Amino acid sequence: MMLKFHFKQWIICMMCISIYCFTCIGFTQNQPNIDIKTFQDSLQKISFEKVVDAYYEYRIPDSTRAANVINYLRDNYTTSKDKNVVAKTYLTIASWQYKHGNVNAFTKSLDIGIEYAELQNNNVLLYEAYKKKGVYLFYSGKNESALESLLEAYKLAKEMNNKKALIETKNNIALIQIQVRDNLGALDLYIENLKQIADSDDKSLKNKKMIIYFGMAKAYIDLGRHEEATKYVEDGIAINQQKNNIELEAYFNILLGELESNKGNYQKAAELFIKAKEQIASYGGDRVADRFLKLYIGKNYAAQNQHELAVKEFLEGEQLLEENDIDYLSIQGLYSGLADSYSVIGEIEKSSKYYKKTLEIDARNDKTRAILNSRMVQEALGNLKEQINDLEKISKRIKYYYAAGIGVLLLIIFGLVIYYRKQQRKNKELFNKLMLELEEKRQQEKREQKTQKSTTTTKKSIAKTKETPEIDEKTAEILKNLEEFEAKELFLSQDSTLVEVAKKIQTNTTYLSKVINTYKEKSFTSYITDLRVNYAIERLSVDRKFRSFTIGAIAQEIGFRRSESFSKAFKVKTGLYPSYFIKELEKQ
Repeated sequence: MMLKFHFKQWIICMMCISIYCFTCIGFTQNQPNIDIKTFQDSLQKISFEKVVDAYYEYRIPDSTRAANVINYLRDNYTTSKDKNVVAKTYLTIASWQYKHGNVNAFTKSLDIGIEYAELQNNNVLLYEAYKKKGVYLFYSGKNESALESLLEAYKLAKEMNNKKALIETKNNIALIQIQVRDNLGALDLYIENLKQIADSDDKSLKNKKMIIYFGMAKAYIDLGRHEEATKYVEDGIAINQQKNNIELEAYFNILLGELESNKGNYQKAAELFIKAKEQIASYGGDRVADRFLKLYIGKNYAAQNQHELAVKEFLEGEQLLEENDIDYLSIQGLYSGLADSYSVIGEIEKSSKYYKKTLEIDARNDKTRAILNSRMVQEALGNLKEQINDLEKISKRIKYYYAAGIGVLLLIIFGLVIYYRKQQRKNKELFNKLMLELEEKRQQEKREQKTQKSTTTTKKSIAKTKETPEIDEKTAEILKNLEEFEAKELFLSQDSTLVEVAKKIQTNTTYLSKVINTYKEKSFTSYITDLRVNYAIERLSVDRKFRSFTIGAIAQEIGFRRSESFSKAFKVKTGLYPSYFIKELEKQ
């Protein structure tokens, strides 16, 4: 028994030792096994450019080596006699400081880099410095300063006529436009960039498509156009499969998660957010993505009525923002989300607190957006300083143009006044002529009634033409039926088509059309239209109530389907619009 017991103890002991050794070996293998002194000595053997390249190589996968490169640059190149080298050194140091969230430090380093680049008139370095400053400030929530730096970068890119730099800068400016809710303006920039890439033979520009697709997807999501957003997310992911950029893939997964959540696919959205979170952790973390993930995950929980979990995510997001003093315009949903979720949970005091905070932030953000939009509009109209200089150079010419323009405008106004008065006189004459014709027609009808003329309508119709064919019995019957058609005012029906009228007067369409063309001297359509317009003129002149109808109602009443058709027919017949005719009748 004793031997058996000792044997068990020995087995357990050996297992523990094995586990310990395995753990130690595994732990050692996962740590960067570098000799700092040897690594620093190796940096002395390579050029400045290769030292900078080494930093960007190690910046994400190996922070220990990256930190040593930065220290080496700081110790050896910040006092170089070559001011271009000093400028580039500070730009590289700023990248490291941004990675660690030190806004003041990276801003100061970039300003020093800009100062040295300006001394050398190095537009390439100046562009790089302003671009970095704009991007870093944007992702640090400093939108106004970011825009100013990006606009400086854009001017330099234009001066250098560097297509790649122009596309990069416009992409970054578009991100700010999305922040200020000018999504359509951002899409215009992205589409313009895609066209320039398509027209260019520079294959390196095609690498910019992923950034463009990301921005376009986000803009379309904010516009609620989810089909377009999904398309550009999928296009971006397809390109990234060749590039294997984990950072961009994480961002595309965040967008996919947002889209799935908006569609109500909450479980799928949660899976995508978790995947994005793991990808972000794999490349050393991302302060911006971490904050927005808290917002989206919280909103996803809230949409499922899991408000306790939503509150937890929102609070963690708020803490991340406050710890780093960062205020993104588009992340204010954290606070409205907290207000809503606390309200559902029943914690009214906390809900009220965050509701007030939402209003405060919303007011502040609206002010910021107004400033940014104003600045963008100003830039779109051209550089203000250049405009002032140009105005000073051509002030005399502009004064002349103004004077000439005012003169032309006055002539146009004078001409319009004369034309208006002339038209009014013409309309008045047409109105008086129409009323005179109407009165003569009434008097003629009275005389005919008194004298009891025996002349038939058929003969009256024939008398209108100098020479008419001899009337046969069938034609006479049709003309008699047309007289009855007119007397009963059947033309007021909207169904008074050639087919229907032919049925009513018991003939065929061909013969009816021929009779009307011959004896009424007009087409069937003109015949019906004239009857309706004549009816409208007569009734409007005597019926005040009828005049109170809208033009559309009058048109429907007399057989027209649309008011426009009636107005056009009235104008052709009389030279006046029915609205003017009614107005003049009311004056009498």
